[in-house]
Amino acid sequence: MTEFLVFCVPTLIYVVVQSRREDRSVGSALRLAGVSRGTPAAYGWALMLLVPLLAAGWLSLALVPVEVLERPGVSVAAMTSVGAAGAVVIRAVGEEVFFRGLLGGVLIRRLGFWWGNLLQSVLFLVPHLVLLVVDVRLWPVLPVANVAAGVVAAGLLAI
Repeated sequence: MTEFLVFCVPTLIYVVVQSRREDRSVGSALRLAGVSRGTPAAYGWALMLLVPLLAAGWLSLALVPVEVLERPGVSVAAMTSVGAAGAVVIRAVGEEVFFRGLLGGVLIRRLGFWWGNLLQSVLFLVPHLVLLVVDVRLWPVLPVANVAAGVVAAGLLAI
């Protein structure tokens, strides 16, 4: 829950500041922060890409040695509990709000879609590098779960 708040507070501050400008409504401030409904095409692409991304995630975990996955705090089996899964989802929502919404939106508006999207995806990787402190052999998870998924997620937001 702490991570959710840490990632959402900057976006909330941004929306409040932007909505206080005379020429902006709360709705336009939310859109600038990346909070908007997706298009039907984006939802279709997301559904189509879900299976390949899940397969890539599974493959990245398959590249990690079993003894690493069985270490305390790393076990994939622990993620099967409802509480753990819920915590992961809540944290992921906070990350998406900040990285794909606020940061991605600002960078894409300033640098263009491709450069802004690439930069936000690389920045999304930075806090996840802590996995390497747990065990360097967790490296296969990083490119798939962070950069590839980040580029795809932000690309879907642009449709």
